Amino acid sequence: MKKTLTVLFSISVFALVGFTLYGNKQDMKEEAKLAEVKSDAIPVEITSLERKNINTAFNADGILNAKTDLAILSETTGTVVKMYKEKGTMVSKGELLAQIENNTIQAEVSAAKVNLEKVQTDMDRFTKLYKENAVTKRQLEDVKIDLKEAESRYSSAQNQLENSYIRATASGKINNDFLQVGELISLGQKLYEIIDPSILKLSVKLTASDVLSLKEGNLVKVSAQVFPQMKLDGRIISIASKADDALKYEVEIEVINKGDVELKAGMYATAHFNSKGNQEKNYLDRNALIGSIQNPEVYVVEEGKSHLKQLTLGEIRGELVEVLSGIQLDDQVVLNGQINLSEGTKVNILEK
Repeated sequence: MKKTLTVLFSISVFALVGFTLYGNKQDMKEEAKLAEVKSDAIPVEITSLERKNINTAFNADGILNAKTDLAILSETTGTVVKMYKEKGTMVSKGELLAQIENNTIQAEVSAAKVNLEKVQTDMDRFTKLYKENAVTKRQLEDVKIDLKEAESRYSSAQNQLENSYIRATASGKINNDFLQVGELISLGQKLYEIIDPSILKLSVKLTASDVLSLKEGNLVKVSAQVFPQMKLDGRIISIASKADDALKYEVEIEVINKGDVELKAGMYATAHFNSKGNQEKNYLDRNALIGSIQNPEVYVVEEGKSHLKQLTLGEIRGELVEVLSGIQLDDQVVLNGQINLSEGTKVNILEK
């Protein structure tokens, strides 16, 4: 009897262990199935478009140049007999700077004037005679031709006389002179260099993303490297319509040179831009992009699956890119994990 009970107890123990093992095996199968389902979904982090009106501050360097920087060239030949203005002198437009010997030219002007007056008298007389049928039309036409030639000779002589007086073609400061009394100058010779230091120009080169935020007439602060703490008021007067070979756009700034210390043409200077867009734009984290900037794409999550979207981009601001089309504000855009995705892949969105 005792032996029988022992056998029954052993059978019960084995049955219980077997049932437990069977139950554990079923649980493991269920967990494996669940793990298999989860492993099909790729974990990703998401982001979305943001509406922003970005304030942008950036600088650009260039060289200051005088807005007025002219070379005065000789329009005649002759000997310099008088210099009225020399290097370092402030002059006004039209002011007499120097004189070339012109005695012979003055005589030519006088002779041309006398001849013109004579022909004008002949013209008046022949016109009257023609009305009285005392001269032919051909004779009157000949006198008209003589009158035009006389006027031309007199005008030419006057121009030659005026060219013997060297005058300032603009107001400013004589930066240099290249003549001296007694010198024989030739046609086209450089005589003076005039610079107006009161208005300077600064030309800088900007990228497309920077230049798009600017307009002609915008105010800009300008500082020189030798006086970094001194800021002058500048105004954008022109923006290039075409980029150069380096894909940069030239922006020209006019600077009123009226600080405590006068800036000089040829100094290095910095333009300080601080612009704000006219309207809010849609920006996306640049890290969400796959492919190149020229052919940008992103994955968006729809109903738990990834879908590839092509984008049209605008400006680039550091880690942000402007999105013109391709996705909507409420789209869930994959930020991290794109490398494991393809069209229709199941995704598991990770909590931030």
